[in-house]
Amino acid sequence: MALISIITPAYNCRNTIKETYDSVLSQAFKDWEWIIVDDCSKDDSFSFIKELAKDDKRIVVLQTPKNGGSAVARNIALKHASGRYITFLDSDDLLDSNYLECQLEFIKDNGPLISAGYRRQAEHTCTDFYVPEETDYKKALKGNPLSCLTTMYDRSVIGDLYFDETYNRHEDYIFWLTILKRGIVAKGNHNVLATYVIHSNSKNSNKSKLVKSMYRVYHKSQGFNWLKSWIYVFRYAIYSKKKYRNVH
Repeated sequence: MALISIITPAYNCRNTIKETYDSVLSQAFKDWEWIIVDDCSKDDSFSFIKELAKDDKRIVVLQTPKNGGSAVARNIALKHASGRYITFLDSDDLLDSNYLECQLEFIKDNGPLISAGYRRQAEHTCTDFYVPEETDYKKALKGNPLSCLTTMYDRSVIGDLYFDETYNRHEDYIFWLTILKRGIVAKGNHNVLATYVIHSNSKNSNKSKLVKSMYRVYHKSQGFNWLKSWIYVFRYAIYSKKKYRNVH
């Protein structure tokens, strides 16, 4: 049983997964398992990933029975995970070589939920994002500083938790809100430890769909009335604009 489980959903990532693979293999801390779940890619991602992983028993490559989205793929991986600590990594993002080592040290002192800084690599800019020292449920409702890329949790405290598969946007945000709603406070590691690659054609680039999905998060998943939900959508929009104002 590995100490840390890295969870990766993969879809049509043939051109990016090798760099992600290299960043995981470069980790100074070696006691990890990496569970990659291909979500029925239309390219040769699945066979390419299996070829990459064939000589490393720490890497488990699975595939969804049908294309279901990142929440489905992550849940399959979570059900196979054996590590005490869980961290996530998308198939086009990169971990610094000291990511696991630094986060493990930090979570032992500040757990059970932590998040670190990361750089945002966009088409024209590369900027650092630093997480707040503390994020509780009320703060997170106004904006989400917890990235799947650099957030880690202690499963021995949090327990087994899964993504809501009825959402195809913001399922990670709902995941963190579920933990924070229990009264757990996320602690921020000020170190920048990973690279988040931002694509112009990402599923969060359509603003109108983004607003509707955010309203659904507050109204459906959090159970707020329509007025309170729209107030939080407005607050979230302001937070996001500030967060990404220098990213382009």
